[in-house]
Amino acid sequence: MLSHYLERYELPERDRGFVTELVRGTVRWKKRLDWIVDQLFSGKKDQLPPPVRWLLWQALYQINFMKVPAFAAVNESIKIARSQKQHRWLGVMNGILRTFVRQPEAIKFPDPVRDPVLFLAVTESFPEWIVDRWINLFGQDETRVLCHANNVSPVLSVRVNQHKISMPDFADMLNQYDVLFQVSAVPGFYRITSISYDVRSRLLEQGLMTIQDESAGLPGLIAQAQPGQTIADLCAAPGGKSTHLAELMHDQGCVLSCDIKKQRVQLLRNSVQRLQLTSVFPVVADARRAPIHQADIVVLDAPCSGLGVLRKKPDVRWKKQLQDIFELQAIQQDLIESAGSLVRANGILIYSTCTVDPQENERIVEKFLCNNPDFEIVNAHTQKIPAAFVTPHGFVRTWPHKHDMDGSFAAKMIKRKQP
Repeated sequence: MLSHYLERYELPERDRGFVTELVRGTVRWKKRLDWIVDQLFSGKKDQLPPPVRWLLWQALYQINFMKVPAFAAVNESIKIARSQKQHRWLGVMNGILRTFVRQPEAIKFPDPVRDPVLFLAVTESFPEWIVDRWINLFGQDETRVLCHANNVSPVLSVRVNQHKISMPDFADMLNQYDVLFQVSAVPGFYRITSISYDVRSRLLEQGLMTIQDESAGLPGLIAQAQPGQTIADLCAAPGGKSTHLAELMHDQGCVLSCDIKKQRVQLLRNSVQRLQLTSVFPVVADARRAPIHQADIVVLDAPCSGLGVLRKKPDVRWKKQLQDIFELQAIQQDLIESAGSLVRANGILIYSTCTVDPQENERIVEKFLCNNPDFEIVNAHTQKIPAAFVTPHGFVRTWPHKHDMDGSFAAKMIKRKQP
């Protein structure tokens, strides 16, 4: 929704940044902000209309996180409420906001000793079920730093289209445009800390780069694709991994990119056209019935809970429930079995997700290997994959709080010829 409106209205760059930060930040921190509202509102919780509650969250976010002068945040919120005909609530809003400005230290948060789950859920603004699950999986200290890392806006990471431009030439171009950047630990990527909207748009339109988290580049790198190979990317849209594989093969070979949703396949086609790649063939198809007999490499970036991308998608934490993980597990198991059937002898299967939950990662791979003894794990550590990203079992694992990138998982398996 935010992207739609920013494309529709031509705002000055500073205003684009302000609106983006305000919307995404308020969504990210809404549980903490709502706790503050409830402490300062003297009526019953359900009496406060949702539009008024949202305006209070936005004002509190500006005061608390964006360092907007309190008088400006309060006045603008009251002005918007008035324009939305919320006249009976103007005094209440004014009172809540001015009380917070005068005594922010008066807000009492849950006790961290008596109720550590609620304490972390409120102070770091997470659903209680996620905090509870992570504490059980990773421990309380690890959960605290993981939650905190997921509340920090990430830097922009881009993948260079080395089919069109070399890494040094792209770096020279960034310098010419006064872009601030760093070389990523993931080969083929740069981390950009400052770039104008116009320059970013120009580089994208010219097909010189793709905006992609560094973690999402690791499955393509561990595949070690070679020119001339046939690759099936089974849940491919919007196309980041398919186009990356094509670039790594120097656009020589065949990447069959399947996705079940027609609209998302169109996004994939747009990416292929923008990057000027000829080896990627997008098709609308169910991954369980892909229109290919066998492939040298099969990539399954499985649908998952998305609990590794909460930095970039702050709304995801409020949309998911614990039962989603177990419902997705059945789909993931079905998909990986179908993917395995498409791998030729001595071919490679890549299973990846953008979640940190072992139930969707290690457990899926373990069960697949148990059902398919002709497959075995290939250790992901290579010259291009730093050891810091590889677990003792040979899987790729990245974390927001350890690697400053999205949480992700990838496993590389080889299909051995049966005697």
